[in-house]
Amino acid sequence: MRIDVHGHVFADPRLITTASGTPFMSAEQQLEVMEQKGVDMTVILPLTSAEAPAEKQSVGEVLGICEKYPGKFIPFCNVDPRLPRDPMKIAPEDHIRVLEQFKALGFRGLGELTARIFWDDHPMQCLLEACEAVGFPVTFHTITPDVDSYGVLDEVGMPRFEKCLQKFPNLVFFGHSPGFWSEISGDVTLDTKNAYPKTPVAEGGVLKRLMREYPGVYGDLSAGSGLNALQRDAVHAYAFMEEFQDRLMLGLDYCSPKNEMEHVEWLTAARDEGSIGSETYEKIMWKNANRVLNLGLE
Repeated sequence: MRIDVHGHVFADPRLITTASGTPFMSAEQQLEVMEQKGVDMTVILPLTSAEAPAEKQSVGEVLGICEKYPGKFIPFCNVDPRLPRDPMKIAPEDHIRVLEQFKALGFRGLGELTARIFWDDHPMQCLLEACEAVGFPVTFHTITPDVDSYGVLDEVGMPRFEKCLQKFPNLVFFGHSPGFWSEISGDVTLDTKNAYPKTPVAEGGVLKRLMREYPGVYGDLSAGSGLNALQRDAVHAYAFMEEFQDRLMLGLDYCSPKNEMEHVEWLTAARDEGSIGSETYEKIMWKNANRVLNLGLE
């Protein structure tokens, strides 16, 4: 069994919005990738914030894909924390009413959260409180304010994210993006925070401390950022995966059919050569996602 916790899947994508010069993935293209990679199920993460580089998806589109291909896709919902009214007048109850409807429709979490506001801004705090209340894990992309791109804003060391971990101890976060995975190393700087460092992992990484201290921090290994965090220092990666085997999850993040993500191959090679245990491999590949998302798979 393999579950990809990070997919962007559309019914009929038309706009060219990816860096590869193509529209995002159609359901049929995603299914082809899944067959190639031996992936059984993929989480659909709609991108709805104003900053998100993709076509916007309706609730009906996401559910329609899941209904057309039963057992292949897992729906996540998404809410821009600045909506639906004056951001400073939003209350958690505004989001709870909406998220409870999503949950009743079968959605399993929220993401990918890409709104360009700080973690500790009032609208974001209200949305996170609502996610905790309804039991939705949150997949997020984070970035620093100096970079003109999408993602929840934070500084080197993720101090604002840590405030959220302290305030919402029962909320599960699926961490993703260069701004998250670069923090695996203790030598991250503003120049390397949103990049793909190739140097060996230095001691003192904030990410590892957060994972040790806060049980709600999970690692979404998707995209170049997640794989780079492992490949930049394989010896460190094997120990990291063993230590956090209960909180790492396979993700691919195919945005374009031109992408080529090698996560499955790299992880499988690590298992086959004995660098990680078989149980660690199975947890990363599907068991952790099955548990956190309450999928009930055997």
